[in-house]
Amino acid sequence: MKKISVKNIIEFRKKSEKSKKSFLKSLDKVKPITTETGGNYWVRSVSAMSKSFKTNDNIHIKEKIEIISNLYEISKSLKTKVMFQRNLNILLNYENFDFSTWYPNNAFKILDKNSRNSIIEINSIPVQVLPNQIFSFKSNETDCVGAVWFIAKLQRYNEAELGIFSESLFNLLKVNFSKNYEVMPEYCLIIDVLNVKEVTYKMILDNKISALLQSTLKAIKESR
Repeated sequence: MKKISVKNIIEFRKKSEKSKKSFLKSLDKVKPITTETGGNYWVRSVSAMSKSFKTNDNIHIKEKIEIISNLYEISKSLKTKVMFQRNLNILLNYENFDFSTWYPNNAFKILDKNSRNSIIEINSIPVQVLPNQIFSFKSNETDCVGAVWFIAKLQRYNEAELGIFSESLFNLLKVNFSKNYEVMPEYCLIIDVLNVKEVTYKMILDNKISALLQSTLKAIKESR
């Protein structure tokens, strides 16, 4: 196995014992996607969310709403119209949202995405972790790091599944940045943009959400 996405780790959990092994084999045959959100289906809304978080400027969302609305009107495919409408629904929920709500402070800095390796070893399994923005900030004179990851899935993730994303995100930051920064669990942010729901790694540490990543990766190793 060259790598497994967090999305596929969650999918593995849902498979029957009989089909888990074949599911893992199938992952090496399919063309890898570039995002955790299901290829390009949600890219219009998620990319606008990411830009608005980076700048704390809703203009990116408002512009994308206008673009998608125009595309919706001229599209003749019902399937494409449904896709546009679903992306619009997300953007409309955040059209007037204050993205600084998710900031650690006003002096935080966005880090270059190229400054980290997106594929990390967790329990000897290569896991691909693709947050939208990684940022640094000062807390009590300590250099800290956090990240935000916007997640969308039509069938919706439950809270424990979103917790797997947050665990993976914490591990990514720890592997890539722990030499120079303290990884802050409360700023390992997972945003379910369909449910307008937030989950952090701190919620796992506080036992508010079950920690499922390690046990799932152990099961993956045993099924390989």
